[in-house]
Amino acid sequence: MKELPQNIQQLSASLVEDLKESSAVIQRIRGKLQKHADGKNLKGGEITAWLGEIYGKMILNGTLVSEKYDYDIEAGDMRVSVKARKGRSGITGIIPRIEGDGCPTHLMFMQFTDSYSIERVWLFPWEDLHDQGRF
Repeated sequence: MKELPQNIQQLSASLVEDLKESSAVIQRIRGKLQKHADGKNLKGGEITAWLGEIYGKMILNGTLVSEKYDYDIEAGDMRVSVKARKGRSGITGIIPRIEGDGCPTHLMFMQFTDSYSIERVWLFPWEDLHDQGRF
């Protein structure tokens, strides 16, 4: 690979210790949450998504399901897709499929404060959202 420009090298060097510390904190958080993940592998470094799924399953007294499903939680007869966002702006993960067998029965949307406290939680029937053209 070609050598990086000097300004990028300087910025990268100035961030090394902070990024190491940040990575260690994320790994500690992941380890604590993984104990509540019902065997589901918490992938990537998405704290917001991890918290949304774990808190959602606790709210619904449900179980997290594997990545092979198009939803995140099974709770009684509900199949719930969870989308979470930190702060007032930003995006959530994609919704891979909106109709057909195996689709969620509900959508839970969770909004966190900038410090990851739960600010609001909504639970919508999937069919209502689909029928209203909200997808």
